[in-house]
Amino acid sequence: MERRYALFIAASLAIVLVSQVLQVTLFPKPPAVEQAADQAEGNPAEGSPATKLQLSPAAAGASTPGQAGTTDPADGENAAEAEAIENATKAPRRRLTLGSLDPESKAQMLVTLTSQGAAVERIELAGGGFFDQDDRAGYLGHLAFEEAPDGCRIGVVGSGTPAAHAGLQSQDVIVRIGAVQTPDPLALHAVLATTKPGQKIAVDFLRDGIPESRQVQLGRRPLEVVRPEYRAMPVVDSNSEPSDPLSFRLSLESRDGKNRSQPLAEINGQELNDRDWEVDASADNAAVRFVRKLPGGLVLAKEYRLVGMDQQADRLQLRVELLSTEKESTVAYALDGPTGLPTEGWWYTARIARDWGSLAVRDVAMRFVGEQSTLVSGLKMADDSLDHPVTAVREGKPLSFAGVDSLYFASALIPVVEGPEAPLLAEVRPLVVGAPPEAARRKLVDVTCRLVSRSITLAPGLPVAHRYEIFAGPKKPDLLSGFGAQGSSMDDLVYYGWFGWVARPMIAILHAIHAVIGNYGVAILLLTVMVRGAMFPISRKQAVSAQKMQVLQPEMKAIADKYKNEPEKRTKATQDLWRKHNYNPAGGCLLVFIQIPIFMGLYRSLATDVELRQASLFGTAIRWCSNLAAPDMFFDWSNLLPAFLTTPEGWLGPFLNLFPLAT
Repeated sequence: MERRYALFIAASLAIVLVSQVLQVTLFPKPPAVEQAADQAEGNPAEGSPATKLQLSPAAAGASTPGQAGTTDPADGENAAEAEAIENATKAPRRRLTLGSLDPESKAQMLVTLTSQGAAVERIELAGGGFFDQDDRAGYLGHLAFEEAPDGCRIGVVGSGTPAAHAGLQSQDVIVRIGAVQTPDPLALHAVLATTKPGQKIAVDFLRDGIPESRQVQLGRRPLEVVRPEYRAMPVVDSNSEPSDPLSFRLSLESRDGKNRSQPLAEINGQELNDRDWEVDASADNAAVRFVRKLPGGLVLAKEYRLVGMDQQADRLQLRVELLSTEKESTVAYALDGPTGLPTEGWWYTARIARDWGSLAVRDVAMRFVGEQSTLVSGLKMADDSLDHPVTAVREGKPLSFAGVDSLYFASALIPVVEGPEAPLLAEVRPLVVGAPPEAARRKLVDVTCRLVSRSITLAPGLPVAHRYEIFAGPKKPDLLSGFGAQGSSMDDLVYYGWFGWVARPMIAILHAIHAVIGNYGVAILLLTVMVRGAMFPISRKQAVSAQKMQVLQPEMKAIADKYKNEPEKRTKATQDLWRKHNYNPAGGCLLVFIQIPIFMGLYRSLATDVELRQASLFGTAIRWCSNLAAPDMFFDWSNLLPAFLTTPEGWLGPFLNLFPLAT
């Protein structure tokens, strides 16, 4: 008996040690930044406070619209010049859109841009039937309402929205919906919250002071891959509600030897994030260009453009341009990634990491050419426990992409790898956006990445431009394979764990069955039956082995009693008994281990496939089983049982699940 315990302990230790060696060998940690090179550039060394960044509403100017961001208090040299330029070039707050929500459009997305920081406010998906899982109210469109003397003034109307189909326009003032007055955006959103998709409503509004009315058929709210967010909750009205920093913001990392004094502070007089940029929209609505002039003759421009692709949906590109009009200048910029990715299903989803670590709902993802994708855990970022807060971009290993990864959706910045507009990047930094949530909801932490350029010398009058592609969409392997550097694309963000070799064929079979049946619920049942049928010979052999063990149990007990104090004779007699009846005790365990990869692969395929998200069993009208990627939600018992049981992070969750009880 003692020998068995010793062997068990030795085998367990060996397994742990081998797993650690495999982890280090197969999944090495990202390389640390070379401190000497960083210090030579004037950047803080790895591990210093400046590399452990957290964006907070107060520090990043995200508390209320129009509030200035944090600036460097130590540098006031250009304050007067900056104020003069600000007053001379002060631009109004504007919102513009690219693309359309029309499922037939080539854009397949609606991008809402804001002049504040020349940032992306929202990216809504148009095709593929992707809708918001939590908001089931009627959708008019994200119209950026502003309070007006007579009602709510529309700030922007995106193409393909119900508002656009009804003929509503920017600057129209909505005074009434149905019989309810809408004196402010809060009242208007309260009215819309009581409606349903497909419902027709009467909208009374003023256009140039003249009363008009339209019948609007509301739609279902599309899924927003990128959206404004505050304290892990989506922001509906970004004009009147606080929000965390928006997506794809640009700031200066250094200029002519002056650096940020704090990680989140902008250089005094060089503010970009929370200032309104000048806007120039193209006549064909395919591009929007933002321009910002800074003291000393530095001009920055950001151009968002939808680029047409043959036989594919349009792609969103971002071009960053720097120009010095007066003298030679040396600058380095920082470009932030996406924020506010979907958090749906955060309380039941379980993601797996390549390095066996714990992941949040959203994590920073990056990949360098020739390497695997790396996920930086949002949980470690929230706890400020990253081993390498900065990842260097090395020579010969350009960045393929960097962004944010969630369970079913991803968004990323993809730098051009070759050509005159290929960005010269120094490092990638993961950032926490806003204040991290409380411990029980820590996995909801919002994160993004920051791409920091190398120092760029600008000759007077000669612009320097860098080009990026922006991906925002579902994690479909075929779609992801077209984004990123060749051979190092985004497709490996779809990770099935160790049993991917089983999960991928399972998904292919599932999709083939669905193509014939037309219902993913039935397809899952048939796939499960097929897997169980294929495993039947092994299961039967395992059952026969267990039954034979029961038959031999009395004789084995008799042998144990007979040779109670003679372990060697007891072992020999037991083996003779097994040999006589052709019984192998290890055979049953081996059969179990053979089945584990099959069933784990089946589980991972069903838990990872984005096609199951929003797929219904009995139709969308029956909501409690309208999402096969989630537990069924038969009955909401959150008001009947104690909170520690029924909160989303509680033991049982907010819903009674019928299917586990029925099966």
